[in-house]
Amino acid sequence: MKENPSILQQIASFLLRTSQPAASHVLRVAEPPRIRKAIAIGVHGLFPAPYLRPMIGQPTGTSLRFAGLCADAIRRWADAHGCGDCEIEKVALEGEGRIGDRVDNLWKLLLNWIDHIRRADLVMLASHSQGVPVSVMLLDKLLAMGVVAAEAKVGVCAMAGVALGPFPDYRSSILMGSAAELWEFGDRRSGIARRFEGALRRILDHGARVTFIGSIDDQLVPMESAVYSPASHPYIYRAVFIDGRVHAPDFIAHLVGFALKLRNLGVSDHGLIRELSVPLAGSLYSGEGHSRLYYDAAVYDLAVAHALETSSTPAPVPCRFPPDLPPPVADAAAAANNPYVLPWIMRGVLEEAFVKTALGAETDELLRQFDDWRPATKALKDVKYRLEAVRSKL
Repeated sequence: MKENPSILQQIASFLLRTSQPAASHVLRVAEPPRIRKAIAIGVHGLFPAPYLRPMIGQPTGTSLRFAGLCADAIRRWADAHGCGDCEIEKVALEGEGRIGDRVDNLWKLLLNWIDHIRRADLVMLASHSQGVPVSVMLLDKLLAMGVVAAEAKVGVCAMAGVALGPFPDYRSSILMGSAAELWEFGDRRSGIARRFEGALRRILDHGARVTFIGSIDDQLVPMESAVYSPASHPYIYRAVFIDGRVHAPDFIAHLVGFALKLRNLGVSDHGLIRELSVPLAGSLYSGEGHSRLYYDAAVYDLAVAHALETSSTPAPVPCRFPPDLPPPVADAAAAANNPYVLPWIMRGVLEEAFVKTALGAETDELLRQFDDWRPATKALKDVKYRLEAVRSKL
């Protein structure tokens, strides 16, 4: 997010006005809106079957937890911006099943809150994992029915979402029903993937702000999937969650943050997040990255700030996707065997004009961290070996 241009810059832009390219990112507004009524809606993810819980863990991410933490973030924002009298409603949408069934069933529950939604100045949805596509589709229905006021702010806090499915290597014939359905997101031609993509396009067209947040050591969902890398739109904001109690801020953490910063500014990461997704995977049996992020208040604060403190684009901007998406992230085993892919991607990132002109200090810091980096896993040691080829560029 950038600050708004100064008055002088705006006058110069007006006087020297030419046909401008579409906005690639939003700006931070100088005067955020006042909110009097807000509603926080929580949508939980997939509750794993008992036989999967030794690997995935017990279901702790309830809709009530998400709605409560999201409401707390709204309260903090309101108190800090002179809206202490803001009324906040919490809605927990509980219900399991396949995504289409959940959308239908949770929609019936949501109808009980239609009057509250109509009167709200801010509508926030907080969701996790399988709940991310569910929440986007529910919001699409709300907007299509005209339930949300035209001037209301709308935001989605999408945590570790399965936008491109879980790691393909974990797919198994023992997984059935709602669990097996998640891997269908890896094929953009599948019905559920097309439905999600269409719903996302429409809510962005309406002006909803979507914050995709991935966990750096997620054991189930690749970073590329959690931040929905293929989609490009100014109203999408991407962030990485790093638990400081578990991970020291090292080179790889800053590299991921650097790549996401570029995406947030409308600059290509040349597929860097995709290439790093497999080496970043946490342990399937001992990892907690997939669930740890939804306990952190800063995750919800970021999504609320994105919804309330960003400007609108001067003209409508469509959500863009690459014409031909590559296969899902870890089908990339063939590419992973090619040691030249990662350095070639990194070279492309460093050759970006914006990186050269505006981010010189950050690339210098990356170089210092690269020299000090001592990766612990074989996959990350391989990443360091491959990046040695572009060390001079750093």
